[in-house]
Amino acid sequence: MAPRRRQIKLTDPRMIRALSHPARIQAVEELYGGRVATSTELASMTGLTPSAMSYHLRALEKYGIVERDSPATDGRERPWRAAAREISVHSTPTRAQQAATGLLVGRVFEGLQSTLSAYAKAEKHQPAEWQTKANFDTTVLYLTAEETSDLIAAVGKVLEPYRKKSKRRRKNTRRVRAAFLAVPELD
Repeated sequence: MAPRRRQIKLTDPRMIRALSHPARIQAVEELYGGRVATSTELASMTGLTPSAMSYHLRALEKYGIVERDSPATDGRERPWRAAAREISVHSTPTRAQQAATGLLVGRVFEGLQSTLSAYAKAEKHQPAEWQTKANFDTTVLYLTAEETSDLIAAVGKVLEPYRKKSKRRRKNTRRVRAAFLAVPELD
């Protein structure tokens, strides 16, 4: 069952704050990466109990961010899925929206920094095929607004086949966090 909508636009500060919990961010990243997972599976990734993860998923469901998928044939497993293909956070000039967006962005970057730092510390102890697989690249580009939109769309197209492959965990795979940032600097 494919997600019904292309994009969810989060503008309400309550919706944005609801997503700002570190465990919720991890679960949403996993589900929006194309995976369908139970609260037990998501709990094991985040270090929470299945009941705590169920609580977080129900909160995200309330705001339309995630939804229930078709239950397993035996009816015991109750998987979750993304409610759309992507989430977009839009902060307008209200103080509450800016604060909520700042909180969410900060938490996402904390998670990325933690992942990168942990990998850097443990890289030399990883199997050879997993060493030197982290990449952090930054550059400054001078682009028009249209070129910036084109760049964002092009990166999305590059990621799409990998998202499709990631719907189910395959042998010899690891969870790999990929992030792309394009931010116009203020003059």
